[in-house]
Amino acid sequence: MTKVSRIVRLACAASVVALASAVPASAGHREPADDPAFVAERLHRMGFVEWRKLRWDGHVWKVDDARRANGHAYDLQLESGSFDIIRLKRD
Repeated sequence: MTKVSRIVRLACAASVVALASAVPASAGHREPADDPAFVAERLHRMGFVEWRKLRWDGHVWKVDDARRANGHAYDLQLESGSFDIIRLKRD
């Protein structure tokens, strides 16, 4: 039987434990670009208090009738990665 160094066995065992603990943590992970809750939080930070419809359309988020506290309503589009407003139209 081939003799394996104690250090090599310990390194292999540590890598197996690290891999086993990392796989369940990453399972089901969604990017912020896919998560409507993340987009809603960003809209609140931008000053919008409510909206009628929030939907993903290819590479942008479309928001219908987004209202600010002053009552003004807007239709807007947000860029997927940065969530910058790329279109803003007042209703």
